[in-house]
Amino acid sequence: MAEIQPIPVVVGTAGHIDHGKSALVEALCGEHPDRWQEEKDRGITLDLGYAQMELGDGLEVGFVDVPGHERLVRKMVAGATGMGAALLVVACDDGVMPQTREHFEVLQVMGVDRGLVVLNKADLVDEETIVLVQGEVEELVAGTPWEGCAILAASAKTAVGLDEVRAAIHELVRKASREVGARRVFRLPVQRSFALHGAGTVATGVCASGELLEEVKVQALPGGGSSRVRRIQVHGRQAGRALPGLRTALNLPDLRPEECPRGTVLCPPGGLESGSLLRASVTFLPGAPSHKSGAPIHVLSGTAAIPGLLFLPPEGVAGEDILADLELASPIVLATGDRLLVRRPSPGCNLARGRFLGFASRRLRTRDEKERKNLKELAANLDEPRLRVAALLGWLESPVRARELAAKLGLLEEAVLDDLQAALADGLVQDLGDGRWLGAAGADAVGDSIRSAVANFRESNPHRLAIPLEALRTRLGKETFGVVSGMKPEGLHDLGLEPRTGKTWGLVGAEVLGELAADTDRLLEALVDGGLAPQGLGGLAASCGLGEDAIGTLLENLADRRLVLTPGKGLWFATSAVEELRAAVVEQLEGEGVDIPALRDRFSTSRKFMMPLLEFLDEKGVTARRGANRVLAKADAPLA
Repeated sequence: MAEIQPIPVVVGTAGHIDHGKSALVEALCGEHPDRWQEEKDRGITLDLGYAQMELGDGLEVGFVDVPGHERLVRKMVAGATGMGAALLVVACDDGVMPQTREHFEVLQVMGVDRGLVVLNKADLVDEETIVLVQGEVEELVAGTPWEGCAILAASAKTAVGLDEVRAAIHELVRKASREVGARRVFRLPVQRSFALHGAGTVATGVCASGELLEEVKVQALPGGGSSRVRRIQVHGRQAGRALPGLRTALNLPDLRPEECPRGTVLCPPGGLESGSLLRASVTFLPGAPSHKSGAPIHVLSGTAAIPGLLFLPPEGVAGEDILADLELASPIVLATGDRLLVRRPSPGCNLARGRFLGFASRRLRTRDEKERKNLKELAANLDEPRLRVAALLGWLESPVRARELAAKLGLLEEAVLDDLQAALADGLVQDLGDGRWLGAAGADAVGDSIRSAVANFRESNPHRLAIPLEALRTRLGKETFGVVSGMKPEGLHDLGLEPRTGKTWGLVGAEVLGELAADTDRLLEALVDGGLAPQGLGGLAASCGLGEDAIGTLLENLADRRLVLTPGKGLWFATSAVEELRAAVVEQLEGEGVDIPALRDRFSTSRKFMMPLLEFLDEKGVTARRGANRVLAKADAPLA
């Protein structure tokens, strides 16, 4: 007997109540999908049911049977999560009914584009009626991805036509079978969780993406609890590995069932994000009732169904792909591009389909024109990886690391890096060189801000050859300065900055010319002559024939050129004199230790000047204090 091999496609049922979905699954699989006695007693499906059908040669396909009652559409959406294909069941004695249309609408909204139609209960009608119902179905699927799908008449009760249905399902799942990709993070929307005696919590659902092995830790979002995965089952059998498109059960001993209810998503720690304020691109469905901003809604995605409010843009809702805010009563777990169904809660009906763009901290305002433009760019490129990651960076504007983008996109970090490199090759993003990335538009805006800040500083400080980092931070703001601090030297050079050690960065192309050069030369000569016993500002002004205000300007110029140093306290020394002191201190420390009186005598200075200079060497890391003593730390530590 061939080893059973589940095909990575779950086939879901869809259709009006009492059209025989569960009976058809039982006839195809040999087991009834209804799990609860109430369902069997009443003859209707109230919750999701499961079964599997053998296709021969050891192949097996899983089924998820969904309720047909209009009040249980949220469970139908939960069942659609992970579906790779669907059976739309239409009873021949009823034809296309309201929930037939609603379920088919949900399948399209959730992206289930492959399927076949079974005209069930064919034993109850004549051939002419079957032809009429087939015409109704063809009209229903016209203009959709289902147009041209197989439409087969059958009877779950008499087994007429079931062989043809099985063959069509085999062909359908062969086409819909998903390859196990190495791009998406593992993701299991929980459809059910329960406690199993002796094992702990078991959570079940259809693996939506990624791969998972036993003994790996997963996180339950939005709650945040985590557990190692003790065991993995697929279609009720021990598997050891979870793959996309397979009905999966995970044994999670470190979680309680209430920590991972339906609507929870299991993923690697940090693999996805959750939030309660959604930016989304929505399109209202044909025939949807009138809608206004602030209206109550339900948002359905994955196995979650959460109430909230719909906020529309000020220009109204004409056309497709409208930017909207969905403010939910509790957090939901989503990745950029995920599909949403927006429903009116009472009386219940489908309002709109949507694509999730990202979480936000506040609602969009009328004046947020730039953000709206960036969001529209993102919405237009959700299905093109390199354009999507570039547009996401454009919306975020601030620098982002690949792992942060991965959590927003539901991708592995390696896949995001591949997309970033492709976008970089097209000039759509910028690599800041420290692991952070920025969209090209954001990089241009940052570049303009930096150029402007540098130009303004140079205009107001024409004597300066360098800009203090604190002044640059103040002019740019914390966020933009964060971009600057991580940029590569060549990028900064293009913006007029020359990074260097210390508290200032050089200004590219700045020069000392004319009268300024002559004045600084005189001042430097006076400082060199003063050695380690300098004159005050007044004395320097007198010896150079300049005013005290001019001396301050000249000292800033000389400091930018690293020709003078200050230990604070209004003291200034020629760098060459302090370097001589450094050499003498290092020489002493390599011998018997610092001899302050000998240093005072050698440099013809006093304790008033010597002690601040020795503390300056401590601060710069040349020396270090060990109790009452000084020791050598790093002899060649930079002083400026």
